[in-house]
Amino acid sequence: RILMKILLAGEGGQGVQLAAEILAKSAFLEGLSASVIPNFGVEQRGGVSLAFVIVGGRILYPKFAQAEVAAILCDRARERVRPILGPQTKVIYGPAVTGQPKSLLPPKVWNILILKKIVDLTKIVKKETIWKALEERLKSQFAADSNLRRANLEALK
Repeated sequence: RILMKILLAGEGGQGVQLAAEILAKSAFLEGLSASVIPNFGVEQRGGVSLAFVIVGGRILYPKFAQAEVAAILCDRARERVRPILGPQTKVIYGPAVTGQPKSLLPPKVWNILILKKIVDLTKIVKKETIWKALEERLKSQFAADSNLRRANLEALK
């Protein structure tokens, strides 16, 4: 049985692919099967970037037609994913979409803030496991920039 189909959507450079990778790695660390498949245009930065994440069960095909949870980080991505959102899809919007006062956290870690919201909503993995996967993936950046490490840790609280 598939536990969860999660779609992350944003623009290149917002960290959508990193967040998806961290989520899938966390599921794997907790003994769950996980698949992540990126979907983006030819642009490396600025184009719409999607990541399809499936956690749990037997994964026959890594993409899906309808998300159970969708995290949308920008307005352009919202338009692109409209066909993948169903009436039961739980949608999480990032600070760039909501128009709410921006987070006190730097934009560079908003993807981790969104990842925390996904974990809070789904309980699919533990925040501690997310942090473990994040530290493993970004160990060299964290070693070089303690402020980046601190900001990412704050985003997960």
